[in-house]
Amino acid sequence: MRVTLAVTLVVVCSFTARSLAALSATADITTSQTSAPFNYTITLHNTGDTSIGTFWFAWTSTPGDYNFLPSIPTVTGGPSNWLSPVTHNPFPGDGYGIEWYNYFGSPIAPGGTGLFQFTSNDSPAVLAGNAYLPPFKVTHSFVYVGFPQTDPGFQLNATVPEPASVAIAMCSLMIALKRRRYRQPD
Repeated sequence: MRVTLAVTLVVVCSFTARSLAALSATADITTSQTSAPFNYTITLHNTGDTSIGTFWFAWTSTPGDYNFLPSIPTVTGGPSNWLSPVTHNPFPGDGYGIEWYNYFGSPIAPGGTGLFQFTSNDSPAVLAGNAYLPPFKVTHSFVYVGFPQTDPGFQLNATVPEPASVAIAMCSLMIALKRRRYRQPD
């Protein structure tokens, strides 16, 4: 009787601790290209207190499975040993998403970051815009603790720099490089 009670208490406490864990994340998208194809890097920041095992980019499960990238992407990288299928549904208007998930690798620990790369003909302005399905943004995404859709998940919109700030940054970099090249040695 005591053993059964102790085992039951351990099981209840482990489920309670897991249910109190907070899943939370932010993501930033960067590219250095000014014309297509664009090579993007998404930096996913785990801001919660539980690990992230799935990052599903440009997708939502509510009100149904919808993907938001207008052009088919090519996945070029992700955390070591994560799988990364491109998702698409055959109904009219559906776009593309990328479902990175931890199958053989390590999850993203609380406070950690993960880098995800893809190439697309969709410009930063397109990524920063609204999806075809209101009220979603193209960069609307989900993270999950484990495999996709095995827990409630957490929704986020990845941040895309404004085109003007990208152009200013590129101009500043070019000026700095030009100054360095023409600098006389001391």
